[in-house]
Amino acid sequence: MPRRDREAVHPDAPSGLLRKLALWTGLALCLVFIAWVAWGFLQFDHDIDNPREGGFSGWQCDAGRDCGS
Repeated sequence: MPRRDREAVHPDAPSGLLRKLALWTGLALCLVFIAWVAWGFLQFDHDIDNPREGGFSGWQCDAGRDCGS
């Protein structure tokens, strides 16, 4: 189907370049979101391993263990 015919049928259809740009932007946003979630998990793991550094309060520590105030 020639390009003119496609534009006549779908006049609001984005061009190929705009469509590729939208797909790459969506992919980049997905990768950024995955990295942000992974960073949050790493920070949470660090807070669990090091409760004295301010990540957790006393009630979240093991029973009978002083986590520091």
